[in-house]
Amino acid sequence: MRTLSAGRRTPRTFLFDKRVFQKLKELIIYMIEKKYDWTYFKRRIYFNDSSKRELFRKWATPGGITEWFIEFATYEGSDGTIRKPDEVVQAGDKYKWIFHRGSDVEGKVLEVVEDTLFKFTFGKNDPGSDEDVIVTVTFFEQNGKVWFDLLQDNMSGSKFGRVYYHISCNMGWAFHINNMKSIISWGHDLRVKGVKRMHVDAPSAYPLEDYKWTYFIQKEYIKAPLKEIFLKWATPKGITEWFIKNAEYKSQDGKTREADEIVESNDTYTWQFYSGLIMKGTVLDVVLDSYFKFTFGKKEPASDENVIVEVKFSEKEGSTEIELKQSNIADNEYGKVSYNLSCMVGWSYFMTNLRSIIESGFDYREKDEQLAKESTAYSLEE
Repeated sequence: MRTLSAGRRTPRTFLFDKRVFQKLKELIIYMIEKKYDWTYFKRRIYFNDSSKRELFRKWATPGGITEWFIEFATYEGSDGTIRKPDEVVQAGDKYKWIFHRGSDVEGKVLEVVEDTLFKFTFGKNDPGSDEDVIVTVTFFEQNGKVWFDLLQDNMSGSKFGRVYYHISCNMGWAFHINNMKSIISWGHDLRVKGVKRMHVDAPSAYPLEDYKWTYFIQKEYIKAPLKEIFLKWATPKGITEWFIKNAEYKSQDGKTREADEIVESNDTYTWQFYSGLIMKGTVLDVVLDSYFKFTFGKKEPASDENVIVEVKFSEKEGSTEIELKQSNIADNEYGKVSYNLSCMVGWSYFMTNLRSIIESGFDYREKDEQLAKESTAYSLEE
């Protein structure tokens, strides 16, 4: 009996173990493939109205870097000489930068190659560490195109490094290099001056030790009527003017919404980005001139749960405040990379573009599909 009983159980046990093993194998392969290197990131940006020489000087002279990035810049040579505003700084120079919020950073220029490369330290990679975070900017001009690549590396994989340097600096560089593009192409400075907040405020990111991976909140302030801003989100035409390339919304009965029609709860959407990405989801709630809520992808691959985005609109001190909350993000590597990091930087980029369009008429999105992919990549090697 024991032999027969064991014989009957063996196939079921083997099949169960095989399924478990297969699922475990798939999970391991997935996590290996999706493992993200938090110690560096890259960004690229193209310019239509500049030269490699001009871009280099926007970085490598005290006057140039204040035009788009910081409020004050002081560079001191090894012999104590203070660099002039239009003077190209040199390797070994020590710098002090003061930002519009009153914060400052000190560091050292590591390498300068005329019109080609600018490399500098950018803070310590962990509190109490002797190791520096390094930023390298490389300039290119080829076939009528001008661009630079920004590499920030030697960051810590700790929570401090991930939040303070990888997310915060990624958002910061995305904003500032597009501000350079706005200034060069349109003469419009997107920096917010005279206030103690980020250019795109991220209140959920501070204090650092309380950072949550399962949600984030961002705020943007635009000097335009609330109704105008609401329509930029809640109509097919409006959302394509600053965010995506094409938008199609369908009601529950299958009717396609008109371009200027305000979408409604339970509408389904299909969004196409300039990078070629297609996203589908559902509008969950719409309150006229006040609230817009929608799904924004799956919490995890093959999951039935959705990531949720809620956008609130209100009037504040002569501006329209947009408060965006993205929640139900998975507290694992997939969620941290795909929906926290990626979307934090993405929403910062696009909401600032909305402000840019309304304030100056300048749309800084890269609309060539290949260039759009390169411009929004967190690593140009991925």
